[in-house]
Amino acid sequence: MRKFTITACALIAALACAQVATVLRNVDTKPQFEGKSIAKPARKAVRARVNTTESLNASFTVQGKDAQRAVWSENFDAGSAGWTITPDKDKYVTVKLKPTTGTQTFSAIDPNDVQSLYMEGPYQTYRRAIAYATSPAVTVPANGALHAWIGYSQNFNDYAVLSITASADGFATSTEVWNSTMEVGENSWRWHNIEASLADFVGQQVQLRFTYGPGTKDSFKTGGYMADFSIDGVTVDGLAEVDGVKVKTGETINFVDISTGDIASRKWSFPGGTPSESNDPLPAVFYREDGNYDVTLTVTGTDGKTSTSTRSAFVSVTGEAPVARIMPPATFRYSDTYLPMVAPLVPVQYQDASSGCPTRWNWTFAGANPATSTFCNPSVAYDFMHQQHVDLTVANQHGTSTDALDVSVEYDGYINNQLKSDYPVTYDLEGSGTFPGANTMKINAYGERFSKPSRPVMVYGALVFFETASAQGIADQIANIGVHLYTAKDGLPDKKLDSFWWRVIDVETSTATTLRGTWFECGPKVVDDEFFIVVDGIPEKNDSLDVSFATAALRAGENTAYMRVRDTWRPVAGYFDVTKGTSFYIWPAVAHSVISLLPVGTDEIRVPAEGGTIEQQIFSIFGYDNPAAAAGDWATIVSKPNELTLDTLAIQCEPLPAGINSRRQVVSITDRIKASTISFTLVQERGIDGDVNGDGSVDVDDVNTLINVILTLVPADKYDGRADVNHDGNVDIDDLNIVINKILFQ
Repeated sequence: MRKFTITACALIAALACAQVATVLRNVDTKPQFEGKSIAKPARKAVRARVNTTESLNASFTVQGKDAQRAVWSENFDAGSAGWTITPDKDKYVTVKLKPTTGTQTFSAIDPNDVQSLYMEGPYQTYRRAIAYATSPAVTVPANGALHAWIGYSQNFNDYAVLSITASADGFATSTEVWNSTMEVGENSWRWHNIEASLADFVGQQVQLRFTYGPGTKDSFKTGGYMADFSIDGVTVDGLAEVDGVKVKTGETINFVDISTGDIASRKWSFPGGTPSESNDPLPAVFYREDGNYDVTLTVTGTDGKTSTSTRSAFVSVTGEAPVARIMPPATFRYSDTYLPMVAPLVPVQYQDASSGCPTRWNWTFAGANPATSTFCNPSVAYDFMHQQHVDLTVANQHGTSTDALDVSVEYDGYINNQLKSDYPVTYDLEGSGTFPGANTMKINAYGERFSKPSRPVMVYGALVFFETASAQGIADQIANIGVHLYTAKDGLPDKKLDSFWWRVIDVETSTATTLRGTWFECGPKVVDDEFFIVVDGIPEKNDSLDVSFATAALRAGENTAYMRVRDTWRPVAGYFDVTKGTSFYIWPAVAHSVISLLPVGTDEIRVPAEGGTIEQQIFSIFGYDNPAAAAGDWATIVSKPNELTLDTLAIQCEPLPAGINSRRQVVSITDRIKASTISFTLVQERGIDGDVNGDGSVDVDDVNTLINVILTLVPADKYDGRADVNHDGNVDIDDLNIVINKILFQ
């Protein structure tokens, strides 16, 4: 068994991507650096009104509180008159009005809050039940939507789910418009601002029913337990036209088509916006520069007639000074330096993650080529190894801002997501086990997420730093703890690529003074995207078992640790603390796929007109693929790989045919693990007859050069065949006469 002792830690620094303003001004995409949206996007929540009894009339508005027109609301501060509470027959589920306090207070949202509607289930599984709270009837307006604040923890969806249904016939039939499993984000208890469409009930009187019911793991739908829900700020409203909207640069505006009539299609125009056009009934648009912008909507009816609404200066955009942020090519860290790890020699791309829509960028890169850049997202290749410095200054018409970052330029090594200030810990789950480790809470796997690498990497395995690994029972001692390499999809583990196991009794553990890892070897496998290392197979907690591995103490910052609870992957962030996350002490061993011609930056190779074999040095961590790629009809790679990092390509080239002055051929070489490919161009040209020294002109310098060759003072092959001016295979007085005549009579 291979085991290693390592004491260093590292940090992940993940930031959002920004796109270049001058390039993307007309691109139909939304930037990742936009600021806070003026309204929570909810495409399912508001639907364009279509009424065949009304004439075609184009009209639009935006989502947001200024466009909302409430027709009914309930905050329960004056009680619950008109509501019908239907408890379960045994009254196991509590449904009552009460003030919210502590971390669950509603006063941060409504300073004048008195109380909320509260629904809580029993703590015993065998007492689970179903209860309802039903609203009075309300008439749904055009483009009607339900808004409410629901306070709960997503961690308890397994045990109980709150659902909201709407009915226009006293619940003889009903439609679910929302349930507590639909929300995303932090899992811990918090107030969720929910929005749901009532477009199917426009013009009808409906009742809303809040149901405390079975959790996601209750296959028999018996009822809910454990979880609690608070309900407040319930509103039914519709959208109306507004005079205009004011936003910051980069801030998203969610437009809504509220046209009337039988609409077959629509076309939006947003001059100066991104996108500048759309056919979507609910387009999301942002603006990069200050100014006042018109908006036009044209709708076409099923009869082919059209209606257009243009609102001049409808959008008013005000910019602000940017705040510079650098996103490195990869955000995982080299374990020896705690710095983001990037590949040497080959191009790696930095990205601007600044807020505030900068329009100018000035980058400087120590040890890299180019050393400076004014691009938004520049690519550089590092000529020097180890710690290197990066600076970024961004600016727009409102001001400037700077950011700085150090990276570690390395071919290979251990990576992790630890901060330099992190220290390894485990958490007692109050009698239910240890986190991360053996427990009775159905947490059955742990995953650490790693960013896309700066270049493809080979993953060889991972160190997992166990704190405890003891068991008295034979079954527990021989239980296999598995470590697996997974791909990622939507930020969660997806497909398993490879696995390795150790028995509990074989796992290495840390000491009070030494952080000691257990080596789990895999594949190796090539990875060129976000990936996970997953730990599972840890036996369930019992009196004679103690298995745990280290995690960083909870801290503010991006969370990279995930856990599988009852077969559902969840981020650790928010589970134990609303605002804090962590990173597991899981350290993969990786090597970058680096392949480059030498000297670095070579992308064009000159080939003599008479052909022959030319040689070109190549560097590759994994060597180059065999058989090597043929260059084409007139050039072929004839060398074989030596399987070392430094090698020499031998390229056999045919002579340049008569009547052709030049030709080019692209050559592609792939490294042995088929992870990276480089391309370069062979250039074969005849040149100017008589230009012996190759300076682009025929003059007396060529005469002097040719005389020196004829007198054997310098070798003829120094001039790549140019000294044989008449191409007869000899360098003599005939070639000299041709050059002299060219000078005299050209």
